[in-house]
Amino acid sequence: MRGIEGALFALQSVREGKFVGEVLRTLKDGAGEGITVPELSLASSLAYAALRREALWEKIFGFYIEKGRSGKQQKLSPVLSDCLLLGTAGLLELRHFAKGVLVNGLLEILKIKGQGRAVPMANAVLHNVARDGEAILEKFRRSPSLEDRALWAGLPVWTLPAWKKSWNNEELFELFELMQIPPCASLRTPPGKRDEVIDLLASKGMEGTPSDLFSDSIRLSSTVLPTLVPGFEEGLATVQTEGSMLVASLAADFGRRSGGLVLDMCSGRGVKGGQIAQSLDSARVECWELSSGRHLAAVREMKRLGVGERVALRVGNALSLVPSEKPSVVFLDAPCTGSGTWNRKPESKWKLSWAKSDKIRALQGSLLRRALTLIETGGIIIYVTCSLLRQENENIVAEALSDYPGSVVLDVPWKGRHVRAGRPWGTYVWPILPWLDGFYVSVIMKRAEG
Repeated sequence: MRGIEGALFALQSVREGKFVGEVLRTLKDGAGEGITVPELSLASSLAYAALRREALWEKIFGFYIEKGRSGKQQKLSPVLSDCLLLGTAGLLELRHFAKGVLVNGLLEILKIKGQGRAVPMANAVLHNVARDGEAILEKFRRSPSLEDRALWAGLPVWTLPAWKKSWNNEELFELFELMQIPPCASLRTPPGKRDEVIDLLASKGMEGTPSDLFSDSIRLSSTVLPTLVPGFEEGLATVQTEGSMLVASLAADFGRRSGGLVLDMCSGRGVKGGQIAQSLDSARVECWELSSGRHLAAVREMKRLGVGERVALRVGNALSLVPSEKPSVVFLDAPCTGSGTWNRKPESKWKLSWAKSDKIRALQGSLLRRALTLIETGGIIIYVTCSLLRQENENIVAEALSDYPGSVVLDVPWKGRHVRAGRPWGTYVWPILPWLDGFYVSVIMKRAEG
C-alpha cells in the first residue's frame, strides 16, 4: 500500500515542479515514514511508468469515462485522475505486480482521500483497462499514423512538428521503439578503478559489468538511487549515463592536449565537470552555474570526488561572467528540452511548451556565441545538448557560425551503432542501449575572431 501511496505522492509532487528522483530520495531518507526498499521500488516503477506515457494513459482510460449531455467527458478531480493514471500505467506496464492488489490499493486510497463516491466508477474503468488495454496499446503501436505512434512513444503532441523536421519517418519509428527500452543505470569510476569498483559491488550483492563503450563505466541491470551505490560516498562510483560520459570525455581529451584552462560554462550539479577534473590530474577547470542550488550541489560533488581544490566553482550568469584566464577549451552543455533523456526523466517533457522551447533555443544561441567570444584563437568549443531535435543542435551551430565564419566544425572520433552523423555537422549519440540517452555534440575550432 505504501508503495502505491509513494507513487501518488511522487506524481503530485511533479505537478508542483519537483522531479521524481528528488521525491524518491526524500522517501528513502525518512519522509516516507519507514517505507521499505521493495515499497520504494514499486513507487519508483509506478511513477515513472505513469509519466513516460502520460498522454497515452489518459487517452486509454478516457475511453471508459462517461460523457455528459454536452458530449464532453466529465471532469475528474486531481486525485481521481492521478489514481486512474497510475492504475492504467501499472496494469499495462508492470509485469511482476498483482493487478488486483494494484486496483484495490488505488481504490482504498480514493476512500482515504474522501473520494468514496468515485470508487465504483474508478473500479469499472480500471477493470475495463485490464481487459482491453493491451489490445488498445498494440493498435497504437502498429498504427500507420505518425501521430498515434508518437502518442504510443509518450511524446507531447505539440512537439511532433519539431520531430518531423529532425528525422524521417523510418528514423522516427525507430526512435519511438527505442524510447520504450527500460533505462538502466551506469556508473562512472575514477580512471583505472573500474575493476576495484566491480569487486566492491559484488561484495555488497550487486552485479556490475564493464562497458564496451567507455573504459571507466560499469553497467547495472536496473536503475538505482545514487546514495545506495557502494563507493558513492567515497567518490568511487558516480551514477551517470554513458552518453553523458562520452561527451564529457571529449572536453577532457582536448583539455589534455591543450594544457590550458577548461571552462564548463553551464555545469549544473557538476557531474560532467567532475568527470573532466577526475580525468585531468593537473588540469585547471572552471565551472559556472546560474542556479545557487545547483552550484552548492556542484561544490558537494567536487568534494565527494576529491577534486575540490583543483576546480574553481563560480555562481552567476554565463552570459556575463568573465573567466579567470582565456580558456583553451569551453565545454558548453547547453540548457535544452532534454528530448534525448525523456525516457529516463519523463517528467521534464510535460513541463515544456512552445513558448518555453523558443526561449531555450534563443538562450542556446546566445551561449554559443558567448563561448566563441571567450575562447582563444585556435581553441575548442564542445557544444552539447541532451536533445535529439535539430532545432537545438545543427540549427543553433549554423546560426553561430554565420557570425564567426572563420570557425570550423571538427569530426568526432566515434564509431559504432550508437553514433549518427548530424546534418550537415555534429554527431548524435543514438539511444540504442539502456545505458545511453540521446545526445548531440559539435566540436568547433575558432580560427579567427568574428
